[in-house]
Amino acid sequence: MEEKDAAKLAERVRPLVNEILADFNTKGVTPQEAGMIILALTHRLMSVLSGNPDEQRIFILHMVNLVNNYLAGNLQEE
Repeated sequence: MEEKDAAKLAERVRPLVNEILADFNTKGVTPQEAGMIILALTHRLMSVLSGNPDEQRIFILHMVNLVNNYLAGNLQEE
């Protein structure tokens, strides 16, 4: 994904992510529960993408890169 496309996508999903996090806070969702929700959504997405192996691989690559960047201390909080 080109950098400008990634920036456009991030700008598009940021409000949705902020809304979900605000809803989590309102409902008192714990970090552990939030993690389980994210895992469940990831599992569901992998099922949805099973018919599109290229898109599934791209998603997995992004997920692995996110985890690697976190472990390397390269993620900034927004």
